[in-house]
Amino acid sequence: MFNSVQEAARATGANASLLFVPPPFAADAIMEAADAELPLIVCITEGVPTLDMVRVWEFLGRKGHRSRLIGPNCPGIISPGKAKLGIMPARIHKEGNIGIVSRSGT
Repeated sequence: MFNSVQEAARATGANASLLFVPPPFAADAIMEAADAELPLIVCITEGVPTLDMVRVWEFLGRKGHRSRLIGPNCPGIISPGKAKLGIMPARIHKEGNIGIVSRSGT
């Protein structure tokens, strides 16, 4: 158990953050992960208020963060046979040369 994302990243060498938080807390969770300098942030949460995401977008741009944000309201990302961050079932994905990008959790 860690007190912050930064503490966890330093202790474990993590290079990504996967967020499963209620909508009112998603913006702060995203910004905390960006402040910890994690290069990849995946936010599964749906229903994040639009103005909260405007604040996140401005924060990421203003602070010059290098974090890449996937989401919110997404199933995550997967590279079959290599890695998965999210809620999609790995068994339905196969290695190949086709990628799919979804605009939402569907």
